[in-house]
Amino acid sequence: MTNEMINRHNDFFDAMNDWFDLPRKFFDETEITKLMQSDVAENDHDYVINIDMPGMNKDDISLNYNNGILSVAGARKAFKDVAHNSSIIHRERSIGHISRSFRLPNVAANEISAKYENGVLTVVLPKQSTDKNDNSIKID
Repeated sequence: MTNEMINRHNDFFDAMNDWFDLPRKFFDETEITKLMQSDVAENDHDYVINIDMPGMNKDDISLNYNNGILSVAGARKAFKDVAHNSSIIHRERSIGHISRSFRLPNVAANEISAKYENGVLTVVLPKQSTDKNDNSIKID
């Protein structure tokens, strides 16, 4: 009897926690970042970003570098591997649009390269070279 009362008490508070936790879950971006998991590496010459984008066609991925920010966007339109006369019983693959941005300063924008292979987008962003004869002026 006591265990039954404790379980009812826990069920009530678990339900209340789920209700009050809804706004955090609604705005939580962890689900988004799971879809575009990425690694960003840096060396003396460039930044290298590897982004998992499985199930997307290369033509449905767009890249843009502007004001020190690399924006990556992708879309999945429809899945055509379901037989015509069948109905879906369970669906986990999503259809839609997703994007992420990365702040990467001092990049030579005209030298950025990218390749998409086996569901992984690799973007190489060469750093701008700092010329020893730059035109900076020292203030005394």
